[in-house]
Amino acid sequence: MIPSLALVLLGQQTMKPAPEFIGGQWLNTAAPITIASRSGKITLVHFWTFACINCKHNLPAVQRLSDTFQKRGVQVVSIHTPELPSERDFSNVQKAVKQYGIKYPILFDPENKNWRAWNNEYWPTLYVVDKHGRVRGSWVGEMNFNGHNGEGEVSQLVTKLLAEK
Repeated sequence: MIPSLALVLLGQQTMKPAPEFIGGQWLNTAAPITIASRSGKITLVHFWTFACINCKHNLPAVQRLSDTFQKRGVQVVSIHTPELPSERDFSNVQKAVKQYGIKYPILFDPENKNWRAWNNEYWPTLYVVDKHGRVRGSWVGEMNFNGHNGEGEVSQLVTKLLAEK
């Protein structure tokens, strides 16, 4: 994905309702998370898969976003949607999560139900969902690739949304 296209996508204010999370197994959370349960709070929804190099490059930025905004009620929910056969094995996902030190909740989506519900097309993609459950922006591709500051762009949008009622 061309990073400049990602900047344009982030700037769009789609305002469409975020789809509810569907099925799958969860990691790093005691109970499944729902969009409805996040009402009044911002959610960053991150589609990735562990063998994707661009996804691996985004993991530190996504973790920093989580660390930066978690105290303000912002939650990262990562959806692992496999591409390769080895990525469909839950134990391999568990190993990758441990290896990469991912701390935020992850939904394992081996049947691509969430991918389809969100009409997602690319790994990695990060959606910004506002306090009312509406998709307000997205970043497609590596966040900090080739001089782009996707992490900063997402941070600015989250800060703006935190100020909204």
